Amino acid sequence: MINLFDQPKDKNRRVFIEGLGYVSLSLIFSSMFGGCESLLDQIKKRPVRLRLRTGSPEVDQAVAIYKDAVSKMMALPSSNPRSWAAQAGIHGTVAGGFNFCQHGTDHFFSWHRAYLLYFERICQELTGEKKFGLPYWNWNQDPAIHPEFTNAGSPLFHPRNNTTVAGNPAFNNTTMNTIFGDNNFFTFSSQIEGSPHNTAHGVIGQDMGTGGSALDPVFWAHHCMVDYCWAKWNIELDNDNTNDATWINTSWNHFVDGSGNPVNVTAGITTLMPLLSYRYETSAVGGFSAAAQLTARSSEDLKKIEARLRSGANIRFDIKKRVAIAKGAKITVSKPYSAETQISADDFKTLIESDQSAERIFVKINYAQLPPVNDFFVRVFINLPNANAQTPTDDIHYAGSFAFFGTHTPDQHDHHGKTDFLVNVTETLQNLRRRDQLRSGAPLSVQLVAVPANAQFTRPDTELTLEEIELIVTPVIVPRR
Repeated sequence: MINLFDQPKDKNRRVFIEGLGYVSLSLIFSSMFGGCESLLDQIKKRPVRLRLRTGSPEVDQAVAIYKDAVSKMMALPSSNPRSWAAQAGIHGTVAGGFNFCQHGTDHFFSWHRAYLLYFERICQELTGEKKFGLPYWNWNQDPAIHPEFTNAGSPLFHPRNNTTVAGNPAFNNTTMNTIFGDNNFFTFSSQIEGSPHNTAHGVIGQDMGTGGSALDPVFWAHHCMVDYCWAKWNIELDNDNTNDATWINTSWNHFVDGSGNPVNVTAGITTLMPLLSYRYETSAVGGFSAAAQLTARSSEDLKKIEARLRSGANIRFDIKKRVAIAKGAKITVSKPYSAETQISADDFKTLIESDQSAERIFVKINYAQLPPVNDFFVRVFINLPNANAQTPTDDIHYAGSFAFFGTHTPDQHDHHGKTDFLVNVTETLQNLRRRDQLRSGAPLSVQLVAVPANAQFTRPDTELTLEEIELIVTPVIVPRR
């Protein structure tokens, strides 16, 4: 795999670019900068990942190809690196937890994007459908899983606790608007992971709630949506990824290509994959409507997009201010938890009177480890000590939610999942202040209310160690235009 972030000395040598095959570096760079129209045409005709829905012949065809690919992968012996079991095992197992997958790290987006691409290549190779693109489940627009995944006679069927996320606030327009309004790559990624991503795994449940979640065919449609969120935010909405060299040069070698050959891929090259290897059928997410299709853009537009994606920006996770709320608490998931602190006049001014155009305020919640069972999600309230599972999410005190993904497994290598969460409380604080429910000199409190994904908690006595709750102030990143 070529790293396009390094300008090579020999632009005539041939390299393999996923989605395009073997081409020369001179063709890549000439096409990106106004030359070779044939390569540009290949880029425009790359596979399209369609939004799952009924009533579309194109989606029906993509689903049919996906079913064929899943059947063929399941028929392979587990020792074959292209088999269903082997591909799922890259992510993890039901009993053993996570394996190579990245959760709770800065590579949540990049690792899963590479995982999807090479899985897609296997599907293309086994079915002979080179233009096949994995369909994605836009849970914001279509909360129910596509019916083919719930058809007991389909290879896409898998045991699940729920087949819809309808009514869960992690997927509604308010939540998605708040997350997509964040211009910082790191905090955007953290919120997508902790809220809609983790919540979907927990709500769907059974294998989807474990390290072996990739055994469920809906996993790939769910993660295509996660990847589309990144692509929409980055490409359609012109937000920048980080240009940090350590992030860019992080690499993985546990994937295989369509023929089963080992490959090496860097995080940096994943930022170009939606431009070179596939594209998404655009769709709305929250109040962010569908954008003009990339295929309609000129070579000059593609050149500008490529240059911006390749260069990134000086994006960091900087914290301007911290206000401690609680430390070292033991909490039981079936009981709402409330922590109160007295903040100084200066801190109050920083938090409540901050400029929303220049700063974001998050509640940062950090746990010691994953729970033994993750069949619940957590709602966050501000200054509502009597908050409980029946408190409506349209209450002015409600700030957002998050969920765990995976469970604590002592022998699961060095990967322990995401245990720290960010919830944007900027708007909630402002609304409470406007209603005169936040005053300087008065205590400020944060409530955590666990809500079962099903009718009740599997283990209501589950105890967690809450290492810390704090309010943090981060600067707003202004996207380049």
